[in-house]
Amino acid sequence: MNCSVIEVQVIFIFKNGNNVIEIGKINRMIVARETKHGFYLVSTDVDIDDYDEEEEVFLPPSLTHLKVRRGQEITVFVYVDTKDKLIATTETPFAQVGEYADMRVVAVEEFGAFFDWGIDKDLLVPGNEQKVKVKKHERYLVRVCLEEGTDRVYGTTKLGKYIESSVFDFEEKDKVTVVPVKITDLGYKVVINKRFVGMIYNNEIFQEILLNRPYEGIVKKIRTDGLVDVALQAHGVQNLEDSKEKVLQYLKDSGGQCDLHDKSSPEEIKRALSMSKNTFKSAIGMLFKDKKIEILKGPNKGIKLIN
Repeated sequence: MNCSVIEVQVIFIFKNGNNVIEIGKINRMIVARETKHGFYLVSTDVDIDDYDEEEEVFLPPSLTHLKVRRGQEITVFVYVDTKDKLIATTETPFAQVGEYADMRVVAVEEFGAFFDWGIDKDLLVPGNEQKVKVKKHERYLVRVCLEEGTDRVYGTTKLGKYIESSVFDFEEKDKVTVVPVKITDLGYKVVINKRFVGMIYNNEIFQEILLNRPYEGIVKKIRTDGLVDVALQAHGVQNLEDSKEKVLQYLKDSGGQCDLHDKSSPEEIKRALSMSKNTFKSAIGMLFKDKKIEILKGPNKGIKLIN
């Protein structure tokens, strides 16, 4: 089972020229009919009073938390089951086709491993799609792919060719959503907008980082190897404006005065304000110039709010 690099483009099923379904993706569909076994959905472009049953997607009652009725529009994730039947679920997976997510192994078999994908159906990562043989209960960065010919969704931990062929839809200095997924010697490996892989480096981290939690980040550099360097704080003027507000708020919370100053250690400043020492010094310099703070000298060094 191999996932072509071309597969990063959206893959559709076309039926009768009207019904367009994205397999391995979130779809907006309409409930066409209900039986004792479950619900049958079609594309919102289809007339539910006049369509071919081959255009239907089956929604089992066990895979929906909604009170579903005929004619209702719902959002579902669509995949192909082991019998080549289109199945829908109202659950949302951690990642769709073409996206990355940190996932946990729930079972290991001779032919591959199954990962918790966030929905009732586990995601198969075949043995030949594992960069290293995965272990049960361990976590790995997985890319979701679509098998050509069968339209079955599967995962891979062999990420190199996909990273190298990345086509970016953002530029340097753009804001992005960043999810840290792994701690490395250099910093944190991250998933960016679910579709790209990058790094946040240790020397640019000034706050506590939690794995698998989304953060707002800034694109620093788009590298030729397909990886992206990002930071969790704004740069330039915006960073200084944000830092000034943070210092002012810290002073207010501290009763109008604190013992942080330009000679405080980087660790003290990082612990108190989640910013670098250079940023702190620039921020208090601007606040002093704006006559918003007083810089205290002598044995009681620190900074103080000016009312």
